[in-house]
Amino acid sequence: MVKMDASKMTSKTSSLKALILKAWRERWTDIQWGINIKTILPRGVSGDLYNLADCILQQAMVGCGANQLVISYLKHSLASHLVSYAAVLQRIAKFDAFHKPHCILSLLEFLEGFLDSITCRSKMEEEILAFAVSSIILWLLQVYHYSLSKYPSSNPIQSQELLEKSTTLLNSIVHSDFLLSMFYLAKQNDPDEFNEVTKKCQEITAFMMMNTQFKAPVTIHDTLQKICNMDIDKIAPLNTKPETVTHCLQALIAVNVLANPSADMQQLASQLMMIQRIKSYPLSRLYCELIRACFISLNDASKDASKQALWAAFTFLKLPQVINYLHNTCGTTNKDGDYSVEVVEAFEKLLQGTPLLDVVDAKNSCNSVVSLLEPLVKLNVISETQLAYFNQKRESKDIKLQKLEPTGLQGSVLSFITRAEPTLAGMLKTMGGDFHKTQDSLYVMLCQIVGGTTLDTILPVATVEGKLKLFVSRLIKFNEFALLTASEKGASQSKVYIFDLSFLILCSIVQDYGVDAVLEENGDSFFEQWVRDCMVHKGVHKSPEQILQKCDLQLMDIFIHHLSAPDFDFKNTNLKPHDLCTNVCGVIKEILFAWEQGSISSADVKRMLDSLRQKMTSLAVCASVWLCSYINVVHQDAYIKPLNMVQMFLSPPSEVELAQIDNFKERAILMCQIVRKMQYDIHPPLVPKSKVVPFTHCIVSKQPILEQLQSVWEDIKTRGYLHIDATQIVESLLNTAGPVWFVTNLIKEMLKFRYQDDLDRSVDIILAMFHLDIEKCTEALLLHVLPQYLYNAKLCDELVEPQSAILAKLCVYSIYASLEHSISNRVNISRKRRHDDSEDLDTMATSSKVRRMNDNTSDSLYYSQGQSMSGIVIKEPLQSALDVLYKSFSQLAGKNGDVTPQTQFIFEFMVYVVQCGQERAQVVLQKMPSEIIPTLIKALPDNFNVGLILRLYDLSTSYGRKDTARDLCLLRNMRLRPE
Repeated sequence: MVKMDASKMTSKTSSLKALILKAWRERWTDIQWGINIKTILPRGVSGDLYNLADCILQQAMVGCGANQLVISYLKHSLASHLVSYAAVLQRIAKFDAFHKPHCILSLLEFLEGFLDSITCRSKMEEEILAFAVSSIILWLLQVYHYSLSKYPSSNPIQSQELLEKSTTLLNSIVHSDFLLSMFYLAKQNDPDEFNEVTKKCQEITAFMMMNTQFKAPVTIHDTLQKICNMDIDKIAPLNTKPETVTHCLQALIAVNVLANPSADMQQLASQLMMIQRIKSYPLSRLYCELIRACFISLNDASKDASKQALWAAFTFLKLPQVINYLHNTCGTTNKDGDYSVEVVEAFEKLLQGTPLLDVVDAKNSCNSVVSLLEPLVKLNVISETQLAYFNQKRESKDIKLQKLEPTGLQGSVLSFITRAEPTLAGMLKTMGGDFHKTQDSLYVMLCQIVGGTTLDTILPVATVEGKLKLFVSRLIKFNEFALLTASEKGASQSKVYIFDLSFLILCSIVQDYGVDAVLEENGDSFFEQWVRDCMVHKGVHKSPEQILQKCDLQLMDIFIHHLSAPDFDFKNTNLKPHDLCTNVCGVIKEILFAWEQGSISSADVKRMLDSLRQKMTSLAVCASVWLCSYINVVHQDAYIKPLNMVQMFLSPPSEVELAQIDNFKERAILMCQIVRKMQYDIHPPLVPKSKVVPFTHCIVSKQPILEQLQSVWEDIKTRGYLHIDATQIVESLLNTAGPVWFVTNLIKEMLKFRYQDDLDRSVDIILAMFHLDIEKCTEALLLHVLPQYLYNAKLCDELVEPQSAILAKLCVYSIYASLEHSISNRVNISRKRRHDDSEDLDTMATSSKVRRMNDNTSDSLYYSQGQSMSGIVIKEPLQSALDVLYKSFSQLAGKNGDVTPQTQFIFEFMVYVVQCGQERAQVVLQKMPSEIIPTLIKALPDNFNVGLILRLYDLSTSYGRKDTARDLCLLRNMRLRPE
């Protein structure tokens, strides 16, 4: 704004006043006025600098009625851009001589004449137009209120006209999206003035109710209500259509249970609420989709006992806890406080999917709906009445079902899970006591759970309840105790077997769940040190030479000497169980080399290996660790003999072994499972057995990785969802090929689709797959894959509708998912603590109540301590990726109004950021260069609306309001342009 000397400004204003008087005396026409005003105001200088609108209106309103000739000068000045709409509105709003009805009426008519044309023509006006609109609304309300107070005592016809005119104008303002958005900006700028407006609305409403003689226009009530309720979703809704089918939750839960089955309740809830936010689901829909997702995967898992147990534990134990957590966070209870309204609605919707419920009930030999409702009753989420109601609706159909022959767990799946819970609790309690008193009973209990399918159910239950680390830590302590007692002089063989069995169970858990999931970082027990130094797990192979460094040559000699003897026995030596486990690698190497050189026969090798596993089955595991590490590094021709040695360990136990050795069968079964998994890890069979779970860290196929990905994709197209077996292949592909390859090829497969339903499904499932490592996949998408489609001329051709919008949607989904992951990780890290024996099991079993919030946002999960939304900070690597992305957008948005495929993509990206992010959109957009949106508006004016623009900036900041005003005015001017 140009700063003027005050004296010059005063003299110029005086000259303008003199010119107005002269024009009135000489009765100039508006054209003459336009010619003569140029002698005072040079071209390009605004009359607003000298209060021209104020001067004209002061002169026009001198008498009882308005001077129409002088008002015509103001009309001309407005049309010829000498004064701004904002200045005129502000000047009208200052007129408070309400006792001059003729003047007020003239002003109302004058306002009516240009209301539809209001805009701003320069940067100076953008900021003040919002204030001007707010001022004129308040003035119109004052006119209405004054006229109402005088009705019908003064001239009723005149009052009626004033009331009708002001009503019409107010109605026109609230039905103009531009003026209403300006008023919304004014509310953000000056809440005090908005309070004045709402107060005046309330006074008018109260007055109309009292004045029975006055018949108010029907529209005034709606208008007043709209002025008072200036909520952005009411004044400028986005009109997003909810998706009829979702594919995201089933795939997301399948990936979650594979990658992190013991996920913290808060972590899982934050992911679910992120899905609810980006999809704009009501909470009841979220619950329904969540239950349906678990049932689909439980059905997939029915052929494998361990998978079935894990999914049953997740569905019937963890899912009710998750629903309870979500209900306490953002759910609503019915008026009597008996049950969750949304949960009841969810089960009503769920019962419509009868085929799915029928097949789940048949394969798991239970009433799945009732099995899920019963724990919800205990958690006070559902009432007994609701349980009986749903039980009746389901029972009539359940009776008719023919129960299928179980292929996984033999019998009712739910009964296995419900039996496993108290068994786990009993074991934890026993292991938390004095081992001197409990070692024998604990050994018997461990033999029992290994012998049946109980271990397959106990571990999943411990996992989903978050007790796996506690179980492992106590089992390690028991293993340490057993090691000490077995090392005592004259210790019985049964003491060795206790160490042996606990060691095997721990190995099995580490194989299935990974080191990070079960072991502490700085654990100093023998087992933890052995795992770090020797054990092959989740694709982490140790060097065979590194493993041998732990061996003691003197102990190896004693070991080999006794092993070579026909009557193998360590009772007369000082070799302790941990010495045997550490040195058996060196011994097995000597046996192998001796066999390769022909010093011993295969029969000798078989006898020695049998002797090893008979004394301690864990020795077979320790020996196989070295053999598998050795096979992993030698030439193909050299691994036949070591592979045969591994196979010898896997030979079925003989009748003599079973009869003479205590609990040999149980330990041999577990040992074989462990060794077989190690063997398959480094040398997969051509046709893997159905019961063997392929490791997720390696490719267990000779098929090229791209073909494997495409076969998974074909399976998804056929089924319509992500099968749980496919999740393991997907994880192995990500771990093998890396996120850039993974994301690149998934995007290629996605963009091959042509129909909207297929595209929507692929986006949902790809987002779920990204959750295997959401931060790295999002980084790969934004920094490596997306730039190819934006800059590469060949790939740019694929940015056509609807593929362009789908790619934008996936980018936005990934950004919000990555943001949510970083937030929940920050919370989890701050709360992380080590499980120890002092931990109260009862406290662990019940999730802490979260303060109830009566809205559907997840902010309470993180900000219940009083921190606001502004506390969310985008961390690396997401922030750098967004910075690079916005820099690309600035270059590609379309200068000079050019429209390119990239322009359309950027627009779609902005739309999805606003639609999916809701209150978090500003966090993602806060570092976006402010020139991108005006550039897009110039290129695509028909695509924009005020609802979108109002949500693109943070209106709590002054610069956010300035940018919003600028873009709203630009859009208004683009719309008012002549065709």
